[in-house]
Amino acid sequence: MGKGGPYKCTSLGGMRVAVADVGTNSSHLLIAEALAGGEYRVLDALKDRTRLGECLGPGGELTPEGEDRLASALTRFRELAASAGAGEVRVYATSALREAPNGPEVAARVRERTGVYPAIISGEREGELTYRGAARAVELGPDNVLLDLGGGSLELVRGDAHTAGDVLSLPLGAIRMSLAFPEKGKQAGREVVREVTATVQRALAPHAERFQNRGQTQFVLSSGTAEALAAALSPRAGSVNGSRLSVAALGDLISRLARLPRAERGALPGLERRGETILAGLSTLHAALTLLEAETFTVSEGALREGMLAEQLERASTYQAGLSTRQRSVLALAERFGVSSAHAEQVAGLSRALLTGLQAAGERLPQEARSVLTAAAALHEAGQIVSQSSHHKHSAYLIQHAGLRGFSPREVDLIAQVARYHRKSAPKASHPAYAALPEADRALLRRLAAILRVADGLDRAHAGNTELRALRRVKDGWELEVSGATPLDLAGVGEKADLWEKEYGPLRVRQV
Repeated sequence: MGKGGPYKCTSLGGMRVAVADVGTNSSHLLIAEALAGGEYRVLDALKDRTRLGECLGPGGELTPEGEDRLASALTRFRELAASAGAGEVRVYATSALREAPNGPEVAARVRERTGVYPAIISGEREGELTYRGAARAVELGPDNVLLDLGGGSLELVRGDAHTAGDVLSLPLGAIRMSLAFPEKGKQAGREVVREVTATVQRALAPHAERFQNRGQTQFVLSSGTAEALAAALSPRAGSVNGSRLSVAALGDLISRLARLPRAERGALPGLERRGETILAGLSTLHAALTLLEAETFTVSEGALREGMLAEQLERASTYQAGLSTRQRSVLALAERFGVSSAHAEQVAGLSRALLTGLQAAGERLPQEARSVLTAAAALHEAGQIVSQSSHHKHSAYLIQHAGLRGFSPREVDLIAQVARYHRKSAPKASHPAYAALPEADRALLRRLAAILRVADGLDRAHAGNTELRALRRVKDGWELEVSGATPLDLAGVGEKADLWEKEYGPLRVRQV
C-alpha cells in the first residue's frame, strides 16, 4: 500500500537533511543541502567513536555505559543538525544494536533521553542503502559486487549500475573478528590471518556462487577499513574514492602487517588509530575477495550515510513532482512553522494509505476527505513551534489563522480540528470548536482524526520506515499488515487506536 516521501520544501533546492548511522565502532553524522538534479552538497560531518562493541555484556546486551555513549553522540548530532537548519536527524543503527538482545529497549530509552530515535535496520536493508551510496560515489557497471565491512558485520551486495539485487549480511565485522582471534605469541599476526581466513571462507562458502566473479564483475569495497587500505596502498593527498587496487597488493600488505607488532601497525600511513583491528579487517576482505575470485577492486567513499541521503532525495523528488497548488501551500506553511518534514510527510503518506484501504473495503467518505486528511497530517505538529505541551491545540490555532491557501473556510476548520485531535483526548461535546461544527462535519472529523492518530502512532519513532502492506476487514474488526515498523511504532499505534475502534471497530496490527 506504500507510504509517502519526507519533505517540507516547495522546492528541493536549499533543503537541508541530516542523517546518521550508529555502528559497532563509531557513529557518523552527515548534514547536506539539496541541489538541482537530485544532487547534494555536504555541509558538515561529525564522527563520534562510540565504540559500542566494547560495551557488551556476557549475553551480548549493550551495557549502561554503551547506552550513555550512544545518548551522548546523538545529543551532539541533534544539536549540530539544528544549528545547521537541518531539522531532525534520521538515525539508523546497525550491527551493535541489531544483535544486542536489549537493542530495542536501549533505542527507546535513548529516544526519551535525546529526542532522537536510532532505528534498528536489518543487514539486508543496510546493504541496500550502502549500495545506493556507493552508486553515487563511483561509476558502477552492469554487474557489481559490493563488500561493506563494518565493525560487527560484512554485507555483500550484487547489483546493476543503480540498484541492489542480492544482499547478504554475515557476522564477520572487523571488531568482531579481532575479538574472536586475539593475538598471542611471536607468530600472533600470522595466526590471526590464518584463523580469520578460515572463518570467513567457511561462512561465505555456502553463498559464494551468488557473488562469484562472472568475468566482467566489478568489485567495490566501502567502509573505513577500505578507505584506510586505499590510503596505505596508494598514499596521496585528498580523496581515495575511486581508487582501483589489486587483491594481490592487499595480500602483500597483510603479510607485511602480520610481521609487525600490533602497536606499530597503527603508525603506518593511512592506518592511524586502526592498529587493533586492521589486520583482522583486511584479512576478512582478502579472504572474501579471494573466495569470490576477484582480482581487482574499487574503493568507494560512499556508503550507508550517502545511501540514506540519496534515498531521501529520491523520495522528495517523486513527492514534489505530484503536488497541487493547495498541497504546495500546506508545505510552505509547514516550512514556516518548522515542522519536522520527514515525520510530517511519512504520517501524511500513511494516512492516505489507510484512507485508501478503508474506501477499498467499502467505507464511504466524502470527496474532500483525502485533501483535508493530508493537510492535517502534514501540519499536525505545527504547534511545536509554540511549545511541546498542548502542541495539538497550538497546531489547530495556527492552522486556522495562518492564511492557508487553496481551501475553503469550512475545509480550513476541518483541517485544524483533525490536526488538533491527533493526540490526547478524542473529540468531546464539551470542546467548543468541535461542538460548533455541523453534525456531518463532526462525524467526518472523528473518522479522519481516527486515521491520523493511527498513522501518527505508526511513526512514533520518527524513523520513516513503516510501510502499509494491507488493510482488510475481518469478522471482529480490522487487520492491518505493516512492514518496517520499529517496536516503538507498534507500541504507538496500540496506544492511539482508541478513536479508530470507536469509529470503525477493533484494529489488530501485524508486522510482516
